Amino acid sequence: MRYKAVIFDLDGTLLNTIDDLARSVNAARQMNGLNGQDTELIKTFVGNGRVKLIKRSLDADPGVYDDQLLQKMLEDNASYYNSHCIGVTKPYDGISELLLRLKGAGIILACISNKDDEPSSELIEHFFPGLFDYVAGSRPGVPRKPEADAVITCMDSLGLSPEECVYIGDSDVDIKTAINAGMDSISCDWGFKTREFLISSGARKICSRPADLWQLL
Repeated sequence: MRYKAVIFDLDGTLLNTIDDLARSVNAARQMNGLNGQDTELIKTFVGNGRVKLIKRSLDADPGVYDDQLLQKMLEDNASYYNSHCIGVTKPYDGISELLLRLKGAGIILACISNKDDEPSSELIEHFFPGLFDYVAGSRPGVPRKPEADAVITCMDSLGLSPEECVYIGDSDVDIKTAINAGMDSISCDWGFKTREFLISSGARKICSRPADLWQLL
């Protein structure tokens, strides 16, 4: 195999988390006297971490909001999601089999997410115990993707160069992250973005099934 390591995004790539993400947004909205939003709308808000998720949810409402409401929404959303992150979340069909096959082939597996670090680690350990060599979610002081800081830290920790790694994700954020990190990328259209959107965002390789991803690798 060409690469020594495969670095995955989490939401929309390894796990279908959208229903639990939407529930956490709407739980926070309800706690603050706001109407719920449709899951498909909330899906368009995902990809840049919790702060952007909540800001986008509030921006979709008429009128303006103040910093006090934003901070309360962020706290309520984090509290709810951290306690309910597993919920109805599940791996995409074929993902577990792909990871086992990669691990069996001696490939190093890593996951870098814009989701907060605690639920990222909890979800990976719950659904893929013992398979990942490195997991990092959003951490204080570390710029979120598409900045490459978290990916570079991952490579440094594993003793790898960008040429030895490939980044797998479902969004424009992931494409830009790979470019900023100087590594190859493969996009998947089974997640939160369409094939057409990925093509328009500069994706060069796109797969529609985890089995296709194995062939590309």
